[in-house]
Amino acid sequence: PDTLPGTLPEMRNPAYWIGKMENPDEVIITADKIMQMNEEYVKKMSVPEPFKGIPPERIPLDKYLNRFPGHFIVKPDIRSMKPDEIPVIVKGKIREDIDFLRKEKYGNFFSVEYADREIDAFEKEMAPDLVEDAVVSRDGIAVCTTRLRIVPSFFPEQVGLNNIGKNNYSIDLWTSSLVKIGKHVTVLHRSLSGSHVFVLSDNGFGWVESQSIAFGHIVEIKEFNNPEDFIICTGDRVPFYSDKRCMYVSGWLRMGDRVPVASKENPRIIIVPARYVNGKFRSETAWLAENADISVGWLPYTRRNIVETAFKLLDNPYDWTESSIGRNHETTYRDIFACFGFELPYHGSLFTFFGDYEEAAMPDIGREKQYKRVFKHKSFVTIMTSHSHGHSMLLLGEYNGKPIAFDHNGYGYTDENGTEYQVKRTCLVDMSIPAYFLKNPITFLELK
Repeated sequence: PDTLPGTLPEMRNPAYWIGKMENPDEVIITADKIMQMNEEYVKKMSVPEPFKGIPPERIPLDKYLNRFPGHFIVKPDIRSMKPDEIPVIVKGKIREDIDFLRKEKYGNFFSVEYADREIDAFEKEMAPDLVEDAVVSRDGIAVCTTRLRIVPSFFPEQVGLNNIGKNNYSIDLWTSSLVKIGKHVTVLHRSLSGSHVFVLSDNGFGWVESQSIAFGHIVEIKEFNNPEDFIICTGDRVPFYSDKRCMYVSGWLRMGDRVPVASKENPRIIIVPARYVNGKFRSETAWLAENADISVGWLPYTRRNIVETAFKLLDNPYDWTESSIGRNHETTYRDIFACFGFELPYHGSLFTFFGDYEEAAMPDIGREKQYKRVFKHKSFVTIMTSHSHGHSMLLLGEYNGKPIAFDHNGYGYTDENGTEYQVKRTCLVDMSIPAYFLKNPITFLELK
C-alpha cells in the first residue's frame, strides 16, 4: 500500500509538512557554512584512529562498513604516495575483489549459477599479474553516471546475483557504488580486454567501463568540477539535449549533479563532459528544457526546499547496490542534501560523525524514552541511523506520539491479519519499519 502503518495519506504531500513549519523559507545555514562542514568532516576522519575514545554504540560495525570491497572513510591521496606504494595498494584492492568474487556462489541475470570456468574468466579479466611495479596513473572524468563494479563483467547479463534459484529477493552484489557524471577518477589499471579500467573514485576503488571515462589533464578536470557558475540538478532525473529545441536526449543528470553553465544569461545552456574515440576528454554544450528541474547555483538550504526535494523521490524502488543506477538509503540522502552542497559520507553509520551530536538513543531505555530522545532533535534537518545496519531515516515530525520519518528501505512488514507486504521503496514510516530499527542504538546527525 502507498500509506504504511502509522501514517496518513495526506502525509505523502509535501504541503502537509510545509504547513507545520514556522519559517519554511528561512535559510538554515549558508552554502559557505556547508562547505566548511564538508572540510571539517574530512579533517576529523583523516586522523590515524578516528574512532578512538568513541562510545561503542556510535562506532560503525566493520561487517557493514566494509560489506563491499573498495570503500574508504577518507579518500586516499594517491599523488602524495611514493611510486612503489601505489602498485601495492592496487594489487591489494584487486585481490579483495577476487576474494569477494570467490567467497560465495553467484548467478547471472537469469539466476543461473556460474561455472568454475566462468569465475576463472572473471578473475583473468582483472589481470592482477599485469599491474606494473611502477603504476603510471592517469586522470579521468566520468562522461555519464556509471557503475563502480567489483567484477569487470562485459555482457549485461553478467551480474552477481545472490540467492540463486530461490524464490526470493536477489541482488546484484557486483556493484558497490556509482561514479556520477563529471566526477574525477584516477585510473590505476585496466582489465585484460580493456573493457574496464580500475579507478580510485570519490566513492571507492573499483572497475568502471572504459567508454564511460575520458582522459584529461587534472587542471582541466578540476576546472570542470569547480565552476564559478553552475546549475544543480534538483529533480530525480533530468535529461539534457543536443539543441535548444530539446527534441533528442543526449544524456541525463541525476539529483545533486552539478555542471557548469555555458551562459550566465541563459542557464538552460550547460557544459557536459564528453569523450573522443581516442579517449581524450572534451566538453560540449547541451541544452536543458525550459521546465527542467534545476537550481541556478546551490539550492537555498531551507526546510521547504528539503521537503520538496526529498518528496520528488517518493515511491522510487530500493536499489541496495545501485546496480540499476538507482538509490539505497544512504545515496538517497546524499543526493537530496548534495543539492545544497553537503558531501555526506558513503555509509549511514558514518553520518553521525559528520555532525557533533554524540548522544545515542539506546533501546534498553524503552520505546517511549526513545521517542523523547528523537523529539529532542529538529525535524527536516535530522538524519537518524540505526547503529546495527547503518540504516538511516530523515525525521519529519510526530503523529500520535510517534516519530514520522522519510525513509528508503528494502524491507517489508506483516499486518495484524498475517498478510506480508514488501515495501522496497522510498516511503513514510513511523519507525516501526524496518523492524530492527528501534531495537538498536540510534545515532543522530543534525544538518544545521
